[in-house]
Amino acid sequence: VGVVVGPGALLGGIVLITRRMKKRMKVGVRLKPPPLPVGRWDFDMSAQDVDGNRQDFADQVLVLNFWETWCGPCVAEMPSLGRLREATSDVEVALACVTQEPVAKVREFLDKRECDLPIYVLDGDVPECFKSRRIPATFVLDKTGTIVLRHFGAAAWDDESVVGFIRGLALAPEL
Repeated sequence: VGVVVGPGALLGGIVLITRRMKKRMKVGVRLKPPPLPVGRWDFDMSAQDVDGNRQDFADQVLVLNFWETWCGPCVAEMPSLGRLREATSDVEVALACVTQEPVAKVREFLDKRECDLPIYVLDGDVPECFKSRRIPATFVLDKTGTIVLRHFGAAAWDDESVVGFIRGLALAPEL
C-alpha cells in the first residue's frame, strides 16, 4: 500500500521547512568556515619518466596532471600545459603529466606526436587525495605540498590568470 502525497502537502512541507530556516537565521545561527589545509598532504607517489628516471618535486610548486593516451580532452590540453611550463620556466614550478598506462604504450603515443612535456608513469596506485573518476585531473600543490587547486576536465592552463596564480605561488615566501 503506497502513500500518495499531493502537491498541496508537498508545498506545505516546503513552506514549513523554509519558515524554520528563516527563524533559525533570525536567532543568529552563524556558519563557520571550513578548516583550511595546513602542512603537507600525506601521500606517497612513485613515478618515473619513460626512460626510467625519477624526479623529486619537493619544495617547489607542482602542477600535477593525470591523463591517458586515449583521452581526447587530455591530449587537447597538452599544448596549453606546455605553454604554462614555458611561462613559468624562470621560477620554481614543476610540471608532471602522470599516467598509469604501460611505458610501451606511452612511448608509442609520444613517438607519434611532438610533445616535450615531462611525462611520468605511475608505479603504483594513485594516492587517495588525487583519486578521481574524471580525466584529465589536474592538481596544483604549493611549496609545502598542500593542494591549492584541483580541476577536472580540460582547461586553458596558459591563461594569464592561471599563469599569474601559479607564478604567485612560486614567488611567495615560504612560511
